[in-house]
Amino acid sequence: MTSIGAGTTFKVVKKASKTPPSKSPNMSRNSSSNSLYSLGGTRKMSRKPSSNNLTEQIRGIASQLEGVKLSTEAQLAGLKLMEVKEGEAMMKNLLDDALGVERFNPNPHTASDTKSRGGAAADLAKGMSVLGVLNLKRMGILKTIKGHLTHPNPPVNALEGSLLVVRGLCESCGSKAEPFVMPLLGYILKCSSHNSGAIRDAAEDTARAMMVLLNTHAICLVVPVLFKAFADPEWRVKENALNRLSQIASLSPMDVSVLLPKILPKITPMVWDTKPQVSKCAAKTILECCNTNLNPDVKGAIPAIVAAICKPTQTVKAIESLMHTTFVVSVDAATLSILCPILSRGLKEKSTNVKRMCSIVIENMSKLVDSPTAVAPFGKLLVPELKKVCENVQFEEIRDVAIAALKTLTKALGHSSVEEATEKYANDMAEESRRLDEEQKAIEDERAALGAKIKEEEQQELEERRKFKEAMDAARKLEKLKEDEDKARLEKEAKEKDKAKKSTKKGGKCQGCGLKKCKKSCLFFTG
Repeated sequence: MTSIGAGTTFKVVKKASKTPPSKSPNMSRNSSSNSLYSLGGTRKMSRKPSSNNLTEQIRGIASQLEGVKLSTEAQLAGLKLMEVKEGEAMMKNLLDDALGVERFNPNPHTASDTKSRGGAAADLAKGMSVLGVLNLKRMGILKTIKGHLTHPNPPVNALEGSLLVVRGLCESCGSKAEPFVMPLLGYILKCSSHNSGAIRDAAEDTARAMMVLLNTHAICLVVPVLFKAFADPEWRVKENALNRLSQIASLSPMDVSVLLPKILPKITPMVWDTKPQVSKCAAKTILECCNTNLNPDVKGAIPAIVAAICKPTQTVKAIESLMHTTFVVSVDAATLSILCPILSRGLKEKSTNVKRMCSIVIENMSKLVDSPTAVAPFGKLLVPELKKVCENVQFEEIRDVAIAALKTLTKALGHSSVEEATEKYANDMAEESRRLDEEQKAIEDERAALGAKIKEEEQQELEERRKFKEAMDAARKLEKLKEDEDKARLEKEAKEKDKAKKSTKKGGKCQGCGLKKCKKSCLFFTG
């Protein structure tokens, strides 16, 4: 037997730990093993999402819908060989499946879910691409879909199915489906505010698919629909509309650049929205829209200008970046729509140096304006402010710079003299002042009406409190009267009982001795 002593030593063999294989730095997270399955197919989350939308970065972008019954070429060829009525019946059955309509089910254990509705929508879209998208109206498919989208309280399955069908038409039929689905954009954006998360995701995916097939000639028709969505009280509708405008800017930058004078005044107020999701999305949309501008001279200053639009405290930095800009290319309306609001704000700054820099930039910019019609919408922003600088600044050098800028701007506007331009825009400013006064008066009237309503409500509340107090006092008095009556009744009963106890005769006999005539030994003997 082995003995263990103080000199005994032990040798411990350390097992080698298995080190996990190192990941290659080029390994992509877009592999199929990391795919996320969600509505209507696979959502792939990339490491660096191409979209600037925070919601899209979190959710990912949905892949194309996949059909079941018409997913192969043989099945589509079989649809072509069907008779017209048989094909129409198949399309209507697929529409019912996509909308989740309950009908005879040979397999009662299966229920309509998002995946099955997405597959039916994909089959319907592929079938219509074979039969012709013109049959969408003849078969009543568009009417049914629009009915669900415009219904005030549609079934959730039907609403989601309608969105999936529109998305499937965009993906399968392409540009042929554009004139049929684009009129539904406003209703689809409205679905972004639905209580169901599945509906919101489907609305976002459908609107994204619609923007992909949007014809560049139809952008001028779609942008007003987005403007209308900007005024919606629901913040998710605004966010979806802003994302779609960003998508259009990335797909058709030249067309968006032409519309910048109309787009920027609509998006800029949304930077100060109470919802941080909307304000951040508006800032990103402004940057993407401004990046579509084709003028290479102001490309480097656009980030500073957008930062100044979103944060007025950055105005001086933006003007300093414009001071380092050399204008060589002609300045069009799109470039002016980016620069003029910042320059107008800079002319209102207290610092005379900032006013001088703005005047220099305006003079250099006005020399290269391509036409008076391009700068005409922005004359009311710059001419009155430059006139104030010329009249109110005490430094002669700055006044001279402002006068030179005003003369150059007047020439660019097509006026013969500064006085003519000043008079014209003075009338415009008077009209603007009158409009502002009317708005201020309307606001004051609204405040007065609101104050009167609050005062009336306070008076009504005081009256209700007074009546409640009177009712409570009356209730307390009644309760006290009732307590007094009960107390008097109890006292009376107690006296009667006491008197009855002290009574010597009850029924002609003494209660003590039981005789009609008490003995001397009786307690009630009276003599």
